[in-house]
Amino acid sequence: MNPPDLGAADPAAFRALYLWADDPEHDFWPGPVQNDVRELIAAGPGRLDPGGLHHEVTEWAGTQTSRFRTRTGLPAIRRIVLNCAPLALKAGAWLQWLVGAGNADRQLSMHVLALYAEDIGVGRPGADRAAHFRRLMDDAGLAGRIVPEDRLADDRQIADRSFRLAALLLAASRYPAVFAPELLGADLCLRWVGVPPPLHAVRDGLDQHAATARTWTALDLAASADRSLAAVRTYLRDNPGDDRPWRAVRWTLDELRAWSDELYDLSGRALDPAFEMAELLRHRAREARAYHHDYRLEGRTLAEWFGTGADQMLGVLARSRLVRPGRPDASPLLRDLIGPGGPMFRVFSPEDLAVIRRWIASLGETATPDAAAPAPAARPVVSSAPELARAPEAAPEAAPATVREAYRRLLQRDDSPAVRGYALDYTRGWLERSRAGIGRMKSPPRQWEPGTLRRWLRDQHDRHDEQFRAGGSLAVPPRERVIDTFVQLAPLNLIDGGWLGGFTDHRHAVRDLGRVLFATYWDELGNGEQPLNHPLIYRDLMREMGLDLPPTASREFAEWPGFRDESFELPVYWLALSRFPRTFLPETLGLNLAMELSGVGGTYRRDRTALRTHGFSSRYADVHNTIDNVATGHSAWAVDAIDCHLAALAERSGSQAAADAWLRIRTGFRSLRPPARRAPAHAR
Repeated sequence: MNPPDLGAADPAAFRALYLWADDPEHDFWPGPVQNDVRELIAAGPGRLDPGGLHHEVTEWAGTQTSRFRTRTGLPAIRRIVLNCAPLALKAGAWLQWLVGAGNADRQLSMHVLALYAEDIGVGRPGADRAAHFRRLMDDAGLAGRIVPEDRLADDRQIADRSFRLAALLLAASRYPAVFAPELLGADLCLRWVGVPPPLHAVRDGLDQHAATARTWTALDLAASADRSLAAVRTYLRDNPGDDRPWRAVRWTLDELRAWSDELYDLSGRALDPAFEMAELLRHRAREARAYHHDYRLEGRTLAEWFGTGADQMLGVLARSRLVRPGRPDASPLLRDLIGPGGPMFRVFSPEDLAVIRRWIASLGETATPDAAAPAPAARPVVSSAPELARAPEAAPEAAPATVREAYRRLLQRDDSPAVRGYALDYTRGWLERSRAGIGRMKSPPRQWEPGTLRRWLRDQHDRHDEQFRAGGSLAVPPRERVIDTFVQLAPLNLIDGGWLGGFTDHRHAVRDLGRVLFATYWDELGNGEQPLNHPLIYRDLMREMGLDLPPTASREFAEWPGFRDESFELPVYWLALSRFPRTFLPETLGLNLAMELSGVGGTYRRDRTALRTHGFSSRYADVHNTIDNVATGHSAWAVDAIDCHLAALAERSGSQAAADAWLRIRTGFRSLRPPARRAPAHAR
């Protein structure tokens, strides 16, 4: 899918942008889309002080809530739910790439990751905000409108405007280095709003037992507003004088105002049966024209009437013998043509039939003044910020020349053709090396069957324990060697969980398999708490060893002379693989199992002994030996993820597809320690 052209002034372009930005493996290069998003995220005039903005946002939300509570009819409620869907189904997704392996130990990242984890219901099936909104859609009889979810962008009962804010936030999220302050400000505004005001009409209008209190709590972003404000303040502490977060609050409010005004008018019009019927005719006209060349009304074929426009068609149909005004059950249209046994049976969905029935029943009634009211004028958005120059087209750049340079550039979530190409080549080369002679590898088992991995996992743990006990009499390495070992592991351990970075993407993180992998990543980074953050724990160990290393994502870190080049090879593989969470899903599952099992019961216990012998804290080794345990820890989660994936694949595509995936998973497992071979030229 090519990037959409937002410069063409086509409101429907935001539908295309919504789909394009939602796919985590699209090519998100600097260029036209980034430039267009930069120009469109422009705040109108008004106060930028936090207190004034907060008051303005909450006052607007309260006023709109009262306004929408007058929308009580089911057609209006359904229209509101549909038009809230583009944003509600992506709740929190605008934060998805703000945290990466290179900044995961920052206080700002901890705030952002905690917000995002709450939005996606980390690790709990059906607990993400999007799942709760899907249940609300089901309660409103709209669940089929998002199966598959990409179908949403083609739904013409959703206004173009309803995709605009969600699409721009999703697109901005793909360029975190450029739009981080804007994303933080937009997040704060949306959390100050809480529940989108139109949804209060839904809460009042639906059966009170249809949507649970838990669902409404999940849809309310206000509970996490304090943490969002803390994230903004942390950003401003590190970037004093930058007012972009506050401008983004105002821009988001401007967008919400324009969307809310349009939806209020649209939901009012939906209460007019003639509006809904005309809309139905308009949406079905193209396919209907092919089948109605013989039936004539008022001197023309129905096919010709369909070509004249919905309004004229509606009048002709109302005057025809097919309709008995005010009597839908007696109307031949419903009774003979569309009903069971009729030539048009099942052409219309139950929802369509309800629209036709309401329209016929209403014929002869006076339209409500509200429904006939003209649409409000579009709210102008005027930027008070200085004009931003359009970023030039990115000049072609060279691929990383060394593995150290690759490490630094792959730590950035913002992408480029050169870096992405390098990552794909590096991953393929590493996996090709890992596949060599894999048929001779006995572990994991050559064949997968349900239940085999759990038994194998326990056997591996026993083997690690035996090896540890057998080596109990071995001397602890000298202090200098212990320090050197842990120093050379720093490029790897300071990006702990980095192989799972692709599963921070909203599209993966809210799905059954992805949520398990995200929960593992979330654990590696301390569940939003800095004292539990593994990279920070490792930095503390480095300081105990007399080393205060530069920031992980800095050029100084990658070029630090105390590291050997080979210490970057495995970390670069992690980072390169994480760029393609869908393409290399089986390999990632295998690597994840290898990583989580690698030290449990053996290596971590040896590390603990060596560190304590020389007077260093063993906390890093201790915490991994516990959270990676084979009963309820990350190793067990890794096995569960593989079992779930292969079981679903076997059911969906057959046993051969599962066997092929299992071979790829074994390759991923082996990729933690592939056979020794001269590295390809691009990796040196």
